[in-house]
Amino acid sequence: MKKNILARNPISHINKSLYEGEISVVNIAEEVISNYESSNSSQNAFVEFNDERIIQSALKIDADLKDNKFSALSGIPISVKDLYGVDSYKTRAGTPKELPKKWEAQGPIINILEQNNALFTGKTHTVEFAFGGVGINPHWGTPINPWDKKNHRAPGGSSAGAGVSLCSNTASVALGTDTAGSVRIPASVTGNVGLKTTKNRWSTDGIVPLSKSFDTPGILTNTVEDAIYTFEELDKTKFYHTKTKDDVINKDIKFTVATYDWFFEKCEDGIDTEILQIIKKIESKNKVINIKSIDEIDESYHLFTKGGLAAAEFASFINGEMIQMKDSLDPNVSFRIKDLHSFSAIEYLQRKDRLENISLSIQEKFDEFDIILTPTVPISPPEVRELIDPKKYSEANGLMLRNTSPINLLGLSAITIPVALDNNNMPIGLQLIAPAYSEVKLLSVASAIESLIGNKYENLL
Repeated sequence: MKKNILARNPISHINKSLYEGEISVVNIAEEVISNYESSNSSQNAFVEFNDERIIQSALKIDADLKDNKFSALSGIPISVKDLYGVDSYKTRAGTPKELPKKWEAQGPIINILEQNNALFTGKTHTVEFAFGGVGINPHWGTPINPWDKKNHRAPGGSSAGAGVSLCSNTASVALGTDTAGSVRIPASVTGNVGLKTTKNRWSTDGIVPLSKSFDTPGILTNTVEDAIYTFEELDKTKFYHTKTKDDVINKDIKFTVATYDWFFEKCEDGIDTEILQIIKKIESKNKVINIKSIDEIDESYHLFTKGGLAAAEFASFINGEMIQMKDSLDPNVSFRIKDLHSFSAIEYLQRKDRLENISLSIQEKFDEFDIILTPTVPISPPEVRELIDPKKYSEANGLMLRNTSPINLLGLSAITIPVALDNNNMPIGLQLIAPAYSEVKLLSVASAIESLIGNKYENLL
């Protein structure tokens, strides 16, 4: 069996090796299985992983390759958050029970990947119904952040197993969802790249909902190059995608970035210092301005702390279609919806209308600059044992979601890239925020920054 196909290997290189016949998809599958066997007991990324299914899929893809049915994602190993329906896999959404069969049906994202002969490696853990930013799941066990070899630190949520699967080389791409930060947070604290797409850019059909207003599919990868490569394949049929990956990987791009002090408040463990040093490096080649006030950020976060719209939408879902799951809900999840019986339809509509208005307002701010730069997560991922106390869990959850949640409420796009280590030697993510439907610009600027400061292997390892 060929070894080390996946470790530190860009997706484009894996694809080229497959095309030239240097490796087979079965070789990739065997390496994924070997990596799973050596890592899952210590990391617990997957809720469902089946060796035989992976090998059978690999054999089928290899047969297609012999018939010249080749695509850019052929044989690329992809882990899937356990909110997505995937044929022959159960969907649990982090609950202790299997969800009704309808939630096993595939949606457009999975269909595109399947049509492109991607290799699904399994279902990764999620916070129950994706309602939490720390990554805790009492039903299935919380994945272990592999960056701390001594303590069980949180993996970030709600796509809790996604970043861990990349770290263990059981996937080259991890599918997640992002409602308030659930792609960017786990990517940040596990030293990976995480792209949060604009609402409605990619379909959420075939994905168990948390919030119909804010749920977005997203991807986690090892590097920006891999994110660009994957994004192009998932997005190429969209009319507003006008550039190829060669256009996006522009090392000499010039841009104006903004900072806003609010995002740096309550930073711990040297995170703010490291991010400001990165911004100084960027400033050596590009214009950086400090924005004194972004009222829309302040107001959207205030609404988020009151539940935003997601809490009410989830409460409606759990009290309706998923009522059979209510009694077994994780207390950290049920606590967040227990008082919503007094939340009126009028208040919901007023809040929705206000968010729509300030979402339009903030788009105009981007006339002054291209990107806002912030720390992705202001704290080091906490030790899981410290979160048994509900109050401490609530505090940690609020802080981990703080810098990411306004982006969803305001309808913006964002990406996080790994840039440094904090005082606990845990990864720090730099968040890039752009207007709606600006993913190509985001990826272009992220690529330029990665070129300037180095990718995760150069920065963190």
